[in-house]
Amino acid sequence: MTAVDIVTVVIPAYNSQDTIRRAIDSCRAIQGCRILVVDDGSTDATASVARDAGAEVIAQTNAGASQARRTGISHSTTEFIALLDADDELIPAGVTESLRMLQSDAELCVVGGRVIGVDPSGREQLLKRHYRNVSTEDLLATGFGPWPPAAAVMRRSAFDRSASLFIPSLETRYAEDYELIIRLSMVGQVGMHNEPATRYRLYAGKSSHAPTAAITDKEAIRTHYAFATGAKVELMSPAEIKGAAYTRAARSAWANNRKTSAALWTLRSIAAAPRLLPGKLLKRIWRPAAIRQ
Repeated sequence: MTAVDIVTVVIPAYNSQDTIRRAIDSCRAIQGCRILVVDDGSTDATASVARDAGAEVIAQTNAGASQARRTGISHSTTEFIALLDADDELIPAGVTESLRMLQSDAELCVVGGRVIGVDPSGREQLLKRHYRNVSTEDLLATGFGPWPPAAAVMRRSAFDRSASLFIPSLETRYAEDYELIIRLSMVGQVGMHNEPATRYRLYAGKSSHAPTAAITDKEAIRTHYAFATGAKVELMSPAEIKGAAYTRAARSAWANNRKTSAALWTLRSIAAAPRLLPGKLLKRIWRPAAIRQ
C-alpha cells in the first residue's frame, strides 16, 4: 500500500488460477487502487499466479467466499472498498465514477454503476437496471439486489456501521451480497450512476449449482429483515421457490448449451407451481444483474 491508495479491491479466490490474472489486470487503471487477493484454501496455483500478477495475497483455510471477503476487508486500510469475484472484471471508468460520487457526498455509503453481463459463449450485453432508487424498503419488497458486488464501491466506515447494527446479521451460505446491501441501506444512502462498472460472468457462480438453496436463503434474509424493521413484504411460497429455482436452472442449462436439461428443468418448474402464470413466475426469479446465475 502507498500513501495515494484510496480504494482496496478485495478478490476472494478459490482454485482460480485460470481467471485471477484477468481479474487483477482489470484493476490496474484504477487510480489509487490496492489489490488484495484472499486465497480461500486453493489447491491450485491461484496464490502464485496472483502474486506474479502484482497483487497482495492473504491465505486462509477454505471457508467460503463470504468469509474471504470479510478477511480481505479486515486487512484493508483505505477509505473505500470494492469486492470483485475472481472470474469477473472491473471497468475502471465506472469504478472511478463511483469513487467520485462517494468523495463528493458524505451521505452516500455505497455507489454502484451498470453491469455488462458476459454469457458462457463470451457474448456481452448491458444488463437492464431494475431500480430507480435503492432503499431498505425497496430491497425487501423486490427481493433482489440492484447489482452484483463488483458493480459497487462502498465506504469502509459504512461497512463497519452496518456490521454493528442492532439487527444481528443472518448467517446464510448464499445471498450474502443481498444481505450486505440491505444493511448498507440502513446506515446511509445508496447511489447509482450509468457508467458500466463491471463485466460479470452469468450462469457461473455457486448459486447456479444450488438454485433452490440460494433462493431459500434469499427469502430467509427477507423474512429476517422484514420482521426486524416492520416492513411488509410478500414472501414466496414453497411452490414459488421451487418454480423459480427450476426456471433459473433451466436458464443456466440453456445458456450452457444443455438443451435437454433445460427442457427438463422447465417442465419441473411448471409442475412445481402450476397455478402461476409463466410471466409471474419469471418475475420471482433474481435478475441476472442482481445475482450470480
